[in-house]
Amino acid sequence: MKIQNNAAFSSQTFLVGLALIIYPASVLAIPNINGLIFVYFIIAGISLILRNHLLSSQPSRNDMLFYFSVSLFALIGLFASINSDFDFAGSKKFLHFLFLIPIYIYLRHTGIKLKYLWYGLVLGSFIAASIATYEVLIQGIARAKSLTHPIIFGDLSLVMGFMSLAGIGWFKSRAKWQLVLPIIAVLCGLTASILSGARGGWIAVPFLLILFFWYIKQHFSLKQKLGLIAISLCVLSAVYLIPQTNVSKQIDRSINSIQLYVNSSINSKYRSSSIGTRFEMWQASINIYLDNPLLGIGWGNYQHHAKLLVDKGIRHPSAASFPHPHNQFISALVNGGTLAFIGLILLFAILSHLFILYIKQRKSRETQRLALAGLVLIVSFICFGLSEAMFERSRPTNFFAFYLAVIMAAIYGQQNLMKNVQYYRKHKLTVTIITKDEEDRIEDCLKSVSNWADEIIVLDSGSTDNTIGIAKQYTDKIFETDWPGYGLQKQRALEKASSEWVLSIDADERVSNELRNDIDEVLSQETPDCSGYQTPWAVILYNHRMDFGRSARAPLRLFKREGAHFTDSQIHERIILAAPQTMRKLNGRLLHLTHRDYGHGLFKSGNYAWLSSQKYFAENRWGGGLIGATLRAAWTFILIYFLRLGLLDGSAGFLSAMSYSQNSFNKYAGLWSLKREERLKKNKY
Repeated sequence: MKIQNNAAFSSQTFLVGLALIIYPASVLAIPNINGLIFVYFIIAGISLILRNHLLSSQPSRNDMLFYFSVSLFALIGLFASINSDFDFAGSKKFLHFLFLIPIYIYLRHTGIKLKYLWYGLVLGSFIAASIATYEVLIQGIARAKSLTHPIIFGDLSLVMGFMSLAGIGWFKSRAKWQLVLPIIAVLCGLTASILSGARGGWIAVPFLLILFFWYIKQHFSLKQKLGLIAISLCVLSAVYLIPQTNVSKQIDRSINSIQLYVNSSINSKYRSSSIGTRFEMWQASINIYLDNPLLGIGWGNYQHHAKLLVDKGIRHPSAASFPHPHNQFISALVNGGTLAFIGLILLFAILSHLFILYIKQRKSRETQRLALAGLVLIVSFICFGLSEAMFERSRPTNFFAFYLAVIMAAIYGQQNLMKNVQYYRKHKLTVTIITKDEEDRIEDCLKSVSNWADEIIVLDSGSTDNTIGIAKQYTDKIFETDWPGYGLQKQRALEKASSEWVLSIDADERVSNELRNDIDEVLSQETPDCSGYQTPWAVILYNHRMDFGRSARAPLRLFKREGAHFTDSQIHERIILAAPQTMRKLNGRLLHLTHRDYGHGLFKSGNYAWLSSQKYFAENRWGGGLIGATLRAAWTFILIYFLRLGLLDGSAGFLSAMSYSQNSFNKYAGLWSLKREERLKKNKY
């Protein structure tokens, strides 16, 4: 049975690899194959989910953000269409985004071999350039298009070339001569795009170059950067100046068309040019949107509404020439309203955020290259969307969804590989913990750092339970003192540390394996790149790991000891780093068990709120009275539940947002009561 399972898994891996090689070329040149690959992955993913109950376990924070971004856009689009005259042909594109999740899960399960991904993109770029050259130079076709529209052909060729370039480091690691492959691939992508005459897609080129220069800024010297800039400018200048490319003519024609459109009347022929038609459609879309601002008119209904404006003489007949306006953002506004537009912006923003996070992690070059390819995909489609509604067409939608799932799955695989990497610290680490009556929580805290930290210091402030006895099993550096407040107490613990680096945690926190690995990686460097590191919280509340809401914060906990100190605040103390104060965020989570139960949460919240009220009163802070307290409470709920996506934490996320909202009210209501009491005393005397 085991042999059969291994054989089945091997065959799945082979099929995934074959699909990655075939897909880029098929999406441009082979009928139906890209759709069949997509459907096969969907069925395999759904089958895997049902068989192994993969969605029953809590996904990671990044997975939740991924699922949320694609699902929100898809569900808003479907709802907007159902709410109006439903058109399946116009709405089915949103199913691509919903099916992204099972495809991602399937690819994550089988694994992505990077050679198939990178070679597939290079092959696709080569084939795109070959087809474009054959059609234009041999067949005499004006604009290369293969099986699709010239704009789609040119745009997808361009993005494939630049995605290939993101893997240049991988090609170099295979063999130095392979450096030429991604370079040729990006030139092929540019060639295919130029021969397609897809002028709108060229807007993406400068933004993609900026993206690449941002990525390489830490890997190249100033001389190398200047050289790359010079080469890029030379290539772009050559493309523009060489007459055979027709680029200069296309750009000049575009500028002339805009000028003629601006100076023309509503019935002028210049309003039916390629650019004029776009302007007419965009203006018609705004007219339609203003009449249907919330949910729009539903996908598939644009042309009918545009024709009504034409019949009234408001817009030129060209406004109703196509079933959708040639702009993805305007299309979202007119078809799905403000909600769909917000969903589209969140889709691009959240995905970009995820890829930027992966690039900044620095632990794996392979992960960074994959994330760069993901950013190339996002930036390209944002730029393409300015002149073409990419998600209104099946091929680009299929391409975007497919590669989004592939790249995310490949990153997942690389992240798993990094978990097994062993780092050897070159700098010693002290963990400091302050305690009082923590016998039910201190042991798990100490276990999470035992046999890992070079030194563990426990500073107790008069525990009456077995806290000290438990701590003695893990460290002999236990000290007892009074309670001066959080800031001063943590400073006392810091002063007893002897290691070069300090990790300050509380008894209700645990260092996860991922965070330990991150800290080991930092301290394995000869000279760590920062003087302090933030450790993202994962609040554990009611046996649920909170990945959003209050867990969106990342307190500074790991820092270089020399010159650092805590503020003397009674509550909400801060660490002041020695100059230069440089910080970055680690990826691993610091688990935070804030409440033992609901009753303990009420007690702790009330105590913290009252201490905060006294602190604000001593600082003579203005609180806005009870109205201010109420507004702050409402804002806290909105911030935690919506803006920090606490809603993705389910019922525990809602309860957490309500609790912190109440806490915010209590702080400023307490401040109001103290100020009122002060006024009454003054009036009395």
